[in-house]
Amino acid sequence: MKKMKIVLGSGTIAAALTPLVALALTPLLFGGAVIDSGAVKLVSDGTDPFSAVVFNMPDGTTLADLGSLSVDFNVTDDDCYGGSPRFQLRIDNDNDGVISAGDKNIFVYLGPHPSFSGCTPNTWTPSGELIGIAETRYDTGQLGGTFYDTYANALVLAGSKELLRVSIVVDSNWGFADGEQTILIDNLNVDGDVFDFNPPTDKNQCKKDGWQSFLSPVFKNQGDCVSFVVSQNPN
Repeated sequence: MKKMKIVLGSGTIAAALTPLVALALTPLLFGGAVIDSGAVKLVSDGTDPFSAVVFNMPDGTTLADLGSLSVDFNVTDDDCYGGSPRFQLRIDNDNDGVISAGDKNIFVYLGPHPSFSGCTPNTWTPSGELIGIAETRYDTGQLGGTFYDTYANALVLAGSKELLRVSIVVDSNWGFADGEQTILIDNLNVDGDVFDFNPPTDKNQCKKDGWQSFLSPVFKNQGDCVSFVVSQNPN
């Protein structure tokens, strides 16, 4: 478990705390994922049936090493359904150390338990901490477990195996009459790195590879990030 490091945006919290730097993880957007007003909008539709924010984990990280996992989410079109939204934990089941066909996934479902549907629309909902929970939100079926499984049993099945990738996924457009599912996410916490998807407001946030953690805007290097901060705060 790493010490928590926070990407701070504008507002009360940012004014009250000294910005910390050097997030270990870099978020990658896939499919129909876009930045939207300081959050990530994950869209599943006919054009992009799959949207995700993906984190490639540091080499050697095991499932048991993952110290925290949570997100705030807001269903803006239509509902939680069909296992979406969910966290997806890619396990190196064939022990080859790379992303390959031999990997398996553990799914961690969001939304009201046990159906994982019936989410309140247009309302920000915190997932709460998903590491260590007793509630059966873990789907370990690909590893020989069950659809309704616990974190504890996920560790029994794969705790010592390498965790290659952590994703948060939306992909259930097929379940709705309008052919679309849209969910906003914010305050995404993966192993103590917390992303609020706002641009940097302090030059220190750009240092020690911190510039790589920002998605809006995306920076070429540390200097590009620092220049942006200066341009936004000329005084």
